[in-house]
Amino acid sequence: MLQGNKSTGELRFELLIVGTVLVVAAILYVILPEDLRSLMLFLPGLILLGAAIYQDMQPDWRAGWLTYALAVLMVATGLAGIVNALLGNAVRLNWVVVAVVELGAILIAKALYDPSPRT
Repeated sequence: MLQGNKSTGELRFELLIVGTVLVVAAILYVILPEDLRSLMLFLPGLILLGAAIYQDMQPDWRAGWLTYALAVLMVATGLAGIVNALLGNAVRLNWVVVAVVELGAILIAKALYDPSPRT
């Protein structure tokens, strides 16, 4: 993200996504109660993950592995935190399990919908 020899459209898209992720995280930090602060990672992580998948689906655009890694970590830790906060000691969800399932879903989506998986 934001590196290499990219078109103006792709660079603008990446700047828009990074800005959106930061603004959403800041707004959630202000409005959420303490026990639901994991949403501050989950929702921006979903935005970043969706943008990375969309970027990879475009013919001449590429999202980097660092973008995927950051998005997967944000969504996994955020979702695990939300589940653990809401269910307490009844169910303890490990973020690694969420990350593995999420990575599998990403690989399936890329296998089914990526127009050029070998480039």
